[in-house]
Amino acid sequence: MRRVSLELQALLELWLLPLAVALLPYAAGIALARVLSRTLPMYRRAAEAGAARWHEVVAQADESDFRARFRFAQLVDHADLFWSLTRSRTFLRARLAAPRFDVPTGRPLVVLSFHYGQGLWLMDALASQGHRVRFVSIRLDRAEAASTLAYAYARLRIAAVGRLSGVPPIFTGGARRTIGDALAAGVGVYGLVDVPIPESAGAQARANASLLGHPVLLPTGLLESAAGAGASALIVTSHAMPDGSRVVETQAFERVEDVDIAALAGALGNRLAAAPANWHFWHLWPAFAGRAGAVR
Repeated sequence: MRRVSLELQALLELWLLPLAVALLPYAAGIALARVLSRTLPMYRRAAEAGAARWHEVVAQADESDFRARFRFAQLVDHADLFWSLTRSRTFLRARLAAPRFDVPTGRPLVVLSFHYGQGLWLMDALASQGHRVRFVSIRLDRAEAASTLAYAYARLRIAAVGRLSGVPPIFTGGARRTIGDALAAGVGVYGLVDVPIPESAGAQARANASLLGHPVLLPTGLLESAAGAGASALIVTSHAMPDGSRVVETQAFERVEDVDIAALAGALGNRLAAAPANWHFWHLWPAFAGRAGAVR
């Protein structure tokens, strides 16, 4: 019965509801997403746990509003896949309205981002401005997926990432060498840096950054892999407002060596302070905790 329940949940939350939103005219789809987010208990476990963690960390009280906003962010993020499959590049670019990315041309680019808001369309925006970037992804494993339909959704999404960016993703497991090879060939890389360190590696590690005033441990592998490659860097995120307009926030660096993990944590912290429900990983907050005493 649990297996059936997980499949039905994935069918509803990853396929049917996002597809229904995406098949409507854009404004109507966004309006439907708002209604569904306020009335259906979608993404229940992540929403409930995320609201509780958010309340603990920032001492805010209105968890009900947080859950609705969190569900909206999740639903739009999933609908973005189906918009990308059913609409033109012109449609995506008009809705995203990304600014000109202020990074040097003729050099590889390291794009740094977070599990925040809706980032899929940024792959096309970067490609449209001449920045080919290979997205760094975990290697998909059917045995670790919650359900067959969740695995199928993940496969479809990573395929869309490759199509929108114009270059294949890089999968973890030997990624450092591949990242170095890509940058040496003049191809950029795009990584999400708010990933918990595996317990086996991070249990005894001290914090390397501060997030919302709390010591945290964030991975530095992408920064280390890109050092010395002559690359520039761009911190970028996008998130949808309740009316469907998109906010694209960027910070450019002449050299990737000018970015450190503290700066990335600060960029994420600013976003969490301004629009906390857009972060997908609130429910994983304990996994980011590092031993205090070494934050720089």
